[in-house]
Amino acid sequence: MQGSGAKEQSALNKRDPLNASLRRAATVTSLERIAAVVAAPADHWRQSSLNELGIRNLFVQPKHQGTGYEVLLALLLLENRVSPATAVLFLPADHIVNDEEVMTHALMTMAEWIAEEPRPVYLLGAVPQGPHDQLGYIVPWHDAMLMPTGVYEFVERPDVHRARKLINAGGLWNTFIFGGSVASLVKLFRPQFDAAIADLRAALQSDHMELDLVRSYDRLRPVDFSQDLLARQTDNLRVLRLLRCGWWPLKLPTPLFSASASRLETCGSVPVPRPVE
Repeated sequence: MQGSGAKEQSALNKRDPLNASLRRAATVTSLERIAAVVAAPADHWRQSSLNELGIRNLFVQPKHQGTGYEVLLALLLLENRVSPATAVLFLPADHIVNDEEVMTHALMTMAEWIAEEPRPVYLLGAVPQGPHDQLGYIVPWHDAMLMPTGVYEFVERPDVHRARKLINAGGLWNTFIFGGSVASLVKLFRPQFDAAIADLRAALQSDHMELDLVRSYDRLRPVDFSQDLLARQTDNLRVLRLLRCGWWPLKLPTPLFSASASRLETCGSVPVPRPVE
C-alpha cells in the first residue's frame, strides 16, 4: 500500500493540480464564468495559471482563515452578480484525476441535480482506496449509484481505526468537490455566522474595500468548511457517488508516510454563472 501511495505522489509531482482544476472547470462552463479564491498577495497568483481569469474573477483573501471563509467570501462576492437560485460548483486544487471524462460527467450531473432540486448542498464522494486520516468520510443513507442520497454521517479526518469502520459502513471519501444554489450554500452559514456575514458584506461594499476586508479578516477565527459546517448539517446534504476515475488526494495518510504535502492555499476554481440581466 505504501508503494501505491508513493506511485500516486510521484504522478502528482509531474502535474499541476491548479491548472488541472481550471481545465476541469472549463469543461462544464465558459472561462468568463470561472473564478478562483486565493490568498494575498494577488500579484503572485496573476503570474500563475490563474492569469487567464479576469481580475474581477480573482477573489483575493487578505489571509487564509480556513476553508469556511474561502467558500463564504466567494458566495458573498457572487450574490450581487447572480440570483440566489444560481448553481455554483466548488472545485479544489488538491488532488489528481486520471480519467477526466468521468469527472466531467460527474460535475455535469451535479449541476443538473442542483437545477432540478436547489435546496440541498451536493457533495461528490469517491470510493475509498483504503483508510485515510486526512480526508472526510461521507456515509450515505442508501447505496445509490446514480441518484443523490441523503447523508447519514459526515466525519472529518477520523483516525485509521474509525476510517476502516466508516468504509465498512459504505462511507465515501469526501473529495471536497461540492455545489448548490447560492442560497443553499449561504444557508449553511446561518445563523451561526450572521455577524461575520454582515461584517464581510459591509467590507465588500465599502469605499475602502481592501483595507476594511483586512480588518474584517483580522477579527475572524479560522473555520473549517467540512468539520465546522458540513459535519454538523447532514440533513441539508446529498451525496453523489463518483465513479472510479483515478481520483487521489494531494495529502497522504499519516500512518503510512512520515510527511504529507500541505493543501494548496486556494479553494480552487468556481464556475461562475452568467450575471442576472
